[in-house]
Amino acid sequence: MDNFRQSLRPFTRNTLRLLAGTGILMFVSGTVQADVIEEIVVTAQKREESLQDVAVSVTAFSGDQMAELGLTSAIDLVSQTPGLQVSGSGGGSVNTFSVRGVTQNDFAASQESPVAVYVDEGYVSLNSITNFSLFDIERAEVLRGPQGTLFGRNATGGLVHYITKTPKQEFDGYVDVQLGEDGRKKVEGAVGGGLTDIVSGRVSAAWNKDNGLIDNDIGPDSMEQDDYSVRGQMLIEPSEDLSVLLKAQYADEDAARGGYAHTVGFAGEYATDPAATDFFGYRDADGDPFTVSQDVETFTKSEVLELAAHIDWTLGDFTFTSVTNYQDIEDSYGEDADVTPFDIYNYEQTNDVDQVSQELRMTWEGERTRNVIGFYYLNIDGKYGTRQTGDAFFGTGVGYPAGTAEVVAADQETETWAIFGQTEFDFTDQWSITLGIRYNSDDKDFSYNSTDIYFLQGGNVTFSDSLSEEDVSVKVQLNWRPVDDWLVYAGYSRGIKAGGFNLPLFPIAEGNFPFDGEVLNAYEIGLKSNLSDTVRFNAAAYYYDYDDYQAYSFDGFATFLFNANAETYGAEFELAATPIEGLDILLGLALLDADVKDVPLTISPTGKETAALAPDVTFNGLVRYEWPAFGGSLAVQTDFAWKDDHNFNLSFTPVIKEESYGVANARLAYTSGDESWSAAIFVRNFTDTDYRVYAFDTTAFFGSIEDIPGPDRWVGGNVSYHW
Repeated sequence: MDNFRQSLRPFTRNTLRLLAGTGILMFVSGTVQADVIEEIVVTAQKREESLQDVAVSVTAFSGDQMAELGLTSAIDLVSQTPGLQVSGSGGGSVNTFSVRGVTQNDFAASQESPVAVYVDEGYVSLNSITNFSLFDIERAEVLRGPQGTLFGRNATGGLVHYITKTPKQEFDGYVDVQLGEDGRKKVEGAVGGGLTDIVSGRVSAAWNKDNGLIDNDIGPDSMEQDDYSVRGQMLIEPSEDLSVLLKAQYADEDAARGGYAHTVGFAGEYATDPAATDFFGYRDADGDPFTVSQDVETFTKSEVLELAAHIDWTLGDFTFTSVTNYQDIEDSYGEDADVTPFDIYNYEQTNDVDQVSQELRMTWEGERTRNVIGFYYLNIDGKYGTRQTGDAFFGTGVGYPAGTAEVVAADQETETWAIFGQTEFDFTDQWSITLGIRYNSDDKDFSYNSTDIYFLQGGNVTFSDSLSEEDVSVKVQLNWRPVDDWLVYAGYSRGIKAGGFNLPLFPIAEGNFPFDGEVLNAYEIGLKSNLSDTVRFNAAAYYYDYDDYQAYSFDGFATFLFNANAETYGAEFELAATPIEGLDILLGLALLDADVKDVPLTISPTGKETAALAPDVTFNGLVRYEWPAFGGSLAVQTDFAWKDDHNFNLSFTPVIKEESYGVANARLAYTSGDESWSAAIFVRNFTDTDYRVYAFDTTAFFGSIEDIPGPDRWVGGNVSYHW
């Protein structure tokens, strides 16, 4: 399997050295060779560095690794990154990451996540498009802990950064075809090379489709994918000191990505009578979460246009960088929220967002320093709407004209700018200090209009307001190298996230619309170490103390984001070893305790709740063995992920608690000796574990729960050709 080994050489020659950050789980191949070390380069601190030299908790995956692990969408990183979770509102149509229990699972599209998502340094503000297809990816980086100094206000929890492959002068390309059960089909490919001596180009595309994982026996199926993306890039290099990278990307989705299963429950508890029905006389007869009877079609429609320019210009010891990004996003989704054959309650959301950002920065190195300073500007102009219908709630079922709907429209413009700087100074060959600061200014203009829900408000409800905030992010960290292959770091970070405005499903009191910005005081100590040439061990421990934590509660249909206080502490560990040639073992463990305090008694009877999407323990692992065969090589691999029990919502009831579970996958792959062809067969969730990826407690309104089931066991295979 020389082809596979070559593609992963940065991870095979010194397997564990490259597993920087805590909880990182990668698959590797080959024997560790201490005399030849080729290290993966990341840009976690906005300059190129080896992963093991970055004194930040970073997990990185190469594009090849993600393909081998079956990570085909942006949120799939969760399966192999301890401490990283994701919400799944809208039946899985709206996704927000959680890192170390830091999250905000409000599904209103106007709210930005405390875990920022970037693609090629372009910030993705809309949480409804973060579940995009991965294709022609160079690598993905997950940074834990506050990253506000270099990446901005919305990175109190961390960030997830996807870096696509850029053009180069050498002609190359690939085609990959994947097929699986339930009509799963994914085709992706790319081709690129030199157009002139100074111009290189690359075109990439992907198409992804399946038949729908949830069968609807009276209408269209749901949990269905049908999307495509096209990306074109041009790299202009008139000299060794100047490069201009231009990118245009278009993505289109017309599918039914969301989907719920129906389970009967009352007052936050599961129904104990197996024959019990919901409030409307319905129950799912077979109990299969992948078969439903719903009268309203689920849909997801998105169009995304992105234009970007990245310029690097080196003048002597200084490199000037400009990153310009523009996004035009139109998306919508709809769901049959009651998941029954009756017209009870249906929900639709629409979003129209124009976003532009500009970053200018300068980096340079001195004899004992590494430095970056910069300026950042962002403008988000969004129009957001929801529409709620259903005879039982809005129409003839309660005595009102058929077709009555509750409609919300909101406009919000966000404008932010910042200046930032960070330096790393070496006291000695062993000791250094990292100092960073970012001044951030935020302005938001918000307006809200809702039709008179149930005709109880005496007319339409309107609200408008503005906010202006200024705050500072800070980083102070001490780094120590007791020996060349060990790095110990300890520091303090002050993370910030701007305030904003609620966008509720139903009107709320005027004073409850705004919420304040949050501040995170984070303390962390970490270790990256070589125990031997074949064994590496990394660890980190942290303590988070929040002021004005932006907490979110979903209580029936009373969606509400408010300020509270929170306290979190935890630790992450990873161990990787190559005990014999061809055999690689990787293990990762994350421990977490995340509590939200001062919760209003209307939400929590005790005033203290466990944070959503914050399992106390997660455990991941991978075992892979590779050997020469049939003129090439064969590799067999299994990977697994286990989660302790956790809650899907801050406002706790038993039905939104998911018990602990584990999911395991297996793969058998062959690569030809000439390193061009490869083929694999795989089984995902081969133990056929039943689990939920998210759930809403709607027992008070429907007498049932909205459950989003995790995919059951499925078999697939892929063939790829590289040139």
